[in-house]
Amino acid sequence: MTKQDPTESSNNLSSHLKWTSALGIASIFAIGGLIYGVFVTSLGFYWDDWPVVWVYNAFGSPGVAAYFAGQRPAYGWVIAHVAQMVGIAPVGWQILSLMVRCTSSAVLFVAFCRLWPQRRDFAWLVSAIVLLYPGFTLQPIALGFLEYHLSFLLFVVSLAATVFSVTRSSYRWLLIAVSLVTEALSYIVIEYFVGLEFLRLLIILIVACRGDARLNLKSLNSSLITWSPYAVVWAAYVIWRTFIFHVVSGYGPAIMSVGTDISKVARHPVMELAHRSAGLIHNIMMSSILAWARPFGPGLIAFNVRSQLFSWIVATVVVAIGIYTLRRVNVVAHTRQSSAQSDNDPRKFHGSVLTLGIVGMFVAGIPFMVSGQLIIFDPSFSFHDRFTLSFMLPASILLACLITLIGTHKLAGTIVLSIVLFGFSAYQSQNSAFYRHSWSEQRSLFWQIAWRAPVLKQGTCLLVDGMPLPLYANHSAGTLDLLYGPNALAGRLNYFMFDLAMISEEEPSWSGMNLSYRPNRPLIGRVRWFEFEGTTSQSVVAWISPTGTFRVVTQPYASEMLRGAVLSINLSQLSHPEQVISDSVPVPAGPLLRILGPEPTDQWLYFYQKAELQRQLQHWGAVALLGDEARQKGDEPKDPSEWFPFIDAYTRTHQYQTAASISMNVLRERPDALEPLTSIWRRVKREDSQDLPELSEALATLEDSLPLSESH
Repeated sequence: MTKQDPTESSNNLSSHLKWTSALGIASIFAIGGLIYGVFVTSLGFYWDDWPVVWVYNAFGSPGVAAYFAGQRPAYGWVIAHVAQMVGIAPVGWQILSLMVRCTSSAVLFVAFCRLWPQRRDFAWLVSAIVLLYPGFTLQPIALGFLEYHLSFLLFVVSLAATVFSVTRSSYRWLLIAVSLVTEALSYIVIEYFVGLEFLRLLIILIVACRGDARLNLKSLNSSLITWSPYAVVWAAYVIWRTFIFHVVSGYGPAIMSVGTDISKVARHPVMELAHRSAGLIHNIMMSSILAWARPFGPGLIAFNVRSQLFSWIVATVVVAIGIYTLRRVNVVAHTRQSSAQSDNDPRKFHGSVLTLGIVGMFVAGIPFMVSGQLIIFDPSFSFHDRFTLSFMLPASILLACLITLIGTHKLAGTIVLSIVLFGFSAYQSQNSAFYRHSWSEQRSLFWQIAWRAPVLKQGTCLLVDGMPLPLYANHSAGTLDLLYGPNALAGRLNYFMFDLAMISEEEPSWSGMNLSYRPNRPLIGRVRWFEFEGTTSQSVVAWISPTGTFRVVTQPYASEMLRGAVLSINLSQLSHPEQVISDSVPVPAGPLLRILGPEPTDQWLYFYQKAELQRQLQHWGAVALLGDEARQKGDEPKDPSEWFPFIDAYTRTHQYQTAASISMNVLRERPDALEPLTSIWRRVKREDSQDLPELSEALATLEDSLPLSESH
C-alpha cells in the first residue's frame, strides 16, 4: 500500500475544511432564506417602522438623524444613510434585515470553528439555533429591529476578531483594532449586548487553558491583560451611557434613563436588588427553557391552515439541510489532527461550553436587571420578545451543548436534532405567515380609508376603536400624513390616528395632556418630539369591525353598527365626516398607496367604502350604481349590516323591490337589524308616495317582518 504524502494529505484536509466552511455558511443563508425570505415581498411595515418611514419621507435623512438623536444617535446616522439607498419600500428593508441576521450567524460559525476547530458540528449548530431562535419572533419588523440585528452583527464580528487574534499570530494587532472598533460600534448602536462582553473574557480564558494548561493565577492574569483593552472600551461606554448621555425621548425624563434606575436602587437597595435579581432569573428561564418549548404548542400540529402545511415542508427541508451539513462537517472534524487536545476531550469541551452558556445567560441579563424589564411572551405580536435578543447567543450555546452531549452522529442525537430544527423552523415559518396576514390587514385598512376619505382636511384626527395591533397606541403616527401627502411643518403632524383602546382620562406617555371626549377639547398626539395638535370637534370616529371593515361612526347611522363597539357609538357625537371629508380626487396622492401596492378594487370593501362616501355626500344614484356593480360581481359582505347604505340608496332611487329583497336577507341573517331596517322603511313610508305600485309591493313584503306602523 502506498503511503500518502504528508503534504498531499495536508492539502486535501485544507481543501476539505474550505469546502465544509463554505457549505456551513451556504446552509445558514439557505435556511434563513427558506424561513424568512420566501415571502419577503408579502411583508411590510409594522409597529415602530411607520413613524420612521414618515419622518424620512417628510424630512429626509436629516430628519431621520434628528428622530433618533435623543435615544440612538449612532443608529440614526446609519439609518439616515441607508434610507437613501433603500427608500421607503418595505421589501428593501426586509431583505437588508434578513441579510444582516444571516451574516451574524455565518460570522459566528466561522468564529467558533476557529475557536473549536474539531467541533465544527457544534459551531454550525450554535449559528443555526441563533438564526432560528424561537424566543425572538419580531424578524418581520425589519426597519424597527435592524438596529438590534446590526448591533449583534457588530458584536459577533468583534468576538470573531478576538478569537482570531488569540489563536493566530499573523495580523494580531489589526484584528485587535477591528475587534475594538466593532465592539464600540455595537454598544453605541444599542446597549442590549453590553453584558455579553464578559463572554469575551471567558473565551480568552478557554484559549489560555488549551491542551494540558489549567486555570491558574498565571493564565488568569494573562487573560485579563489580553482582555483589558476591551474592558476599557466597555467601561468607557458604560460611563458614557450612565452619566454623560442623557436620553431625550419626548416621553418624559424617566424613559430609558440609566440614572433613574440607579437612583431607585440607591434609595431602596435591598428591595430593589431582590426585585431585580428575581427579574433576572425570570428572564433567564423565559429566554432558555420556555423559549425552547415555545414552538411545541398545539399550533405546531394544526391541520386547518394552508400555511401550516407549507411550514412543515420548509421545516422538513431545514432538517435535511441540517443533518447533511452536520454529517459533512463531522467527517472533517473527526479526521483532523489538532494541537487543541481539549476539543477531543468531551468532558473538558462540554464543560467549557456549558460554563460559557451559563455565565453568558447571567451576564446577558445585566442591561435588563438595571432597567427592570421582563420578558413576556404574548400570543401575537409579542413586542417584549426583543428582550430575549441579549440571551439569544448563550441560550443557543446551551442548547447546542445539550444536543452535542447526546451526539449529533448518533441516532438519538439525530432524532433530538431533527425535532429541534423542525419545531424551530416550523414555528418561525408560521410566525412569518402571521405577519403576512397582518400586513394584508394593514393594506386593507389604509385602502379603505383612502376610498372612504380621498380628501381629508388637515388637522383632522381619527378616533379609532379596534386598531390593529401593529398600529396600537401611537405606532400609527405618520401613516395618515403618508396617505395624504403634504409634508408636515417642522416637528408637526398634519393628521393623527388615536387608538381609543389606549386613551384614558389619565395622560398617556405619548400625549401631551389628559384627553377629554367633550367637544372643542384639544387632542395632542406625539411620537418622539413630533406632535399633532387637533381638537375633538375636528375628528372622525371609526370602528374597525371583527371582519376588518373600517366603519365611520356618526349619530344618524350609529344604530346600523350591529354589535358595534360601545365606546365608538358613544363618541359618535364627536364625529363630523361631512365637515372634513370630500371627494375632489379619486384617491389620496401621498406615497402610502404606492407602498401598499396595487389597488384591490375587486372586493366588497371597495364598493362599500365608496358607497359610504357617496352616502355622506347624498349622491344616492352613485350609491345605487355601486350596489348594482357589487351584486353583478357576486361580492357580498361578511357582515350583513354593511348592506345598509345600499338599502338606503335603493329606497331613495325608488328601487323598492331590490331594497326590500336585501332587507329581508339581512333580517334573516341578523335579527338584530330590526331597528335600523325599521327606521329606513318608516322614513320611506313618510316621504314617498305609497301610490307607487313597486313601493306598495315592497311594503307588503316587509309588513310581516318589520313594525312599520309608527305609534303616535
